[in-house]
Amino acid sequence: MPPQRASDRPSRPALRRPNGRPQACEPCRKRKVACDNNQPICRRCQKAARSIHCEYIVDSRMSIRTPFSPGQPISTTPTSASSASSPGHQIQEPSTSDVGNIGPTADSLPRYPFIETGYLGPTSFCDIYEKAQENLSIPRGRSSGNSSNAGQVGTAPSVKLPELSPRTLERCLAVLRKVPRRDEGERLCNAYSNPNEIWLGLVGHRVRDSFYDTFGQDLGDDRTDAGLGEIAKRLCYNTSRPLREDEKDPEQWVRQFSGPSLRWETMGIIFFYWANCTYQSTPLYAELLRNPQHKSDVTDYLEAIDFCIEISKSLTNGNSLLVFLLLRRGLLESMKSGDTSPLMWKLHGDTVSLLTFLGLHACAPDGPKYAPTICSEWKRRVCAFVFIVDKLLASFTGRPPAFSRRYMLTPLPLDLDNDVLLGDNASLSEAMQQLNATGWNKNGVMTSSTIYRARTAIAFLKDELLEIAMGHGLERTVETLLDILRRESDMMAALPAGLHYKHGDMLDPCLGPTIVYSRFLVHLEHLHNLFFTHRLLIQRGYDSQADLVAVSFEMLSVTLLSWTHLDRLPRIAIDMEWLVMAYAAPSGGILCQELLKQTTAPDMVPTSRKPGPTRFAIIEKLFLLIGFLDWVSPNAPNSDLCRSCKRVIRLVLEKVTQETPPAGGAPQAVPVFEPWKWDLGDTSLDFEFDLLDTFEWLRPELPPIQGHVDQSLPD
Repeated sequence: MPPQRASDRPSRPALRRPNGRPQACEPCRKRKVACDNNQPICRRCQKAARSIHCEYIVDSRMSIRTPFSPGQPISTTPTSASSASSPGHQIQEPSTSDVGNIGPTADSLPRYPFIETGYLGPTSFCDIYEKAQENLSIPRGRSSGNSSNAGQVGTAPSVKLPELSPRTLERCLAVLRKVPRRDEGERLCNAYSNPNEIWLGLVGHRVRDSFYDTFGQDLGDDRTDAGLGEIAKRLCYNTSRPLREDEKDPEQWVRQFSGPSLRWETMGIIFFYWANCTYQSTPLYAELLRNPQHKSDVTDYLEAIDFCIEISKSLTNGNSLLVFLLLRRGLLESMKSGDTSPLMWKLHGDTVSLLTFLGLHACAPDGPKYAPTICSEWKRRVCAFVFIVDKLLASFTGRPPAFSRRYMLTPLPLDLDNDVLLGDNASLSEAMQQLNATGWNKNGVMTSSTIYRARTAIAFLKDELLEIAMGHGLERTVETLLDILRRESDMMAALPAGLHYKHGDMLDPCLGPTIVYSRFLVHLEHLHNLFFTHRLLIQRGYDSQADLVAVSFEMLSVTLLSWTHLDRLPRIAIDMEWLVMAYAAPSGGILCQELLKQTTAPDMVPTSRKPGPTRFAIIEKLFLLIGFLDWVSPNAPNSDLCRSCKRVIRLVLEKVTQETPPAGGAPQAVPVFEPWKWDLGDTSLDFEFDLLDTFEWLRPELPPIQGHVDQSLPD
């Protein structure tokens, strides 16, 4: 029986391919371009004057479903095109009580997803074929070449979806047993506070509440395998359905992964917030530990997240939610095993790989009249988040970045608040009028994406510095670095007034913790760029030593404020180990070098014409830095690096405090970038001072040979 043509029928439900995606018309399918699925003729064919060729081919492998409607029952019995088009016939999504029909006895759950090509850029073969096919004019019902292969370039075959194995079902049950009771889950999520958050304030709390509202009856103290099994089957079914990444309606976008449509990716994201709060030594977590009903710890939550990632990969080709989950899992691993661990870098590599596979790095606006939607802005925020983390990891370890600015085509997220993106079109249009030509809010107020726009702009300049510092065969002159300094200054001046850091912000009671920490972090990353730039200038023979010392002193002073004013920012204690190693320790190393010079060099004045730090001020800050390093827990992932830096700083301070301060005079030439080779008295140091060289300072520490050195410097 020949296949029916969709255009021969006046009306029918929406066409779906075997993987659940909407069926494209034949011209759009052959050209590998997006089709809006408008029937009987799509809009793309109407604009291209190809209406006569626009047709929808239906064969026995295709399923026809009505549009997605959460919370309605579904029948899993296969239907033909003719029966689906009959009056009164309706196929709907499963209710919680009907999920058992798609369990292990059914064949509707995939073990491997429908294979797709993913994003294909301008150098791919599809781009060439698309341009070639644009010049073809094929009569309706005919094709050039072999009819069985025409138009199938880059199209993967359909895969029969096997059933869920008993082992997979048991692993799903093990994960669901780790879900805390509703009151604990809500308290753990509510305890999380971070101005860098892009999910929790957007839809996170709503998704968590919908999870408990939908499945809460099976997640109490008395949980049964039957009840948890129903939840597991539902999550597997939902995850196997494609996520619409171009949804314009905020309500429909959220419904795709919440409530009855909850997915394993969403479940993993919720587990992240539970795991994150168990890392902190807060009164809430101490209270939960004393509760005999609280059985899960951070290890349990990490195992649950890993399974959510694994099963999501087996059921789908990926989406922006999975990219965000991989990114968050990598950050948890950095807190567990350190930023240099192999697993951390594998997770980060997987994140960047999936991001480029999905094309999130190339979400360019459609012309100058870009109309933001919840989906487009969410993808921009995720891409910016990955780019920021990539630059922080590269600068911390000295390893090449995995995500270059040269391949990031996605623009910065607009300076829009979460409420605006989740609101109606009228409020969104009104908010767009408040943005300037570069996307910043004209009023200077901070929105949900302000800090991400600022940090991403700083990360773009940092990527240039990393390319100069680590790249090979690049001609980078002093003029190039001075131009980066000018652009850094212009970029900071263009930031909204709400992000400008002032030295009295920590003591201002009118400023909330979120605003203070946002200003604090943006200012630190700005100083970090200046720090790198001045070091590179010195490498190229430019006299920038005074500026380097001044920037190092300010960066150390600002970082120490987060420790000395910990009561002002009580919920960022989890970031302290990162702050001290990423910002305080490198700047402390430069100040140690300055102290070890045989002169105070009073004639060295920074380009800002402000007086540089005095010898006493440097010593005072270094003593505080030792206290900060002592404060880091011995069980912290970077505690060994903290001990190494602490030993070096203590020996420097012992030497300079036992000597008479030298008189002013001509400064001795001490190379800033070469390993330190000073003879500190009669004590021979077996650990190297180049531990504080911030471009390659993560060298293994050599064990001390002389016992009296180790005894005089207890950890």
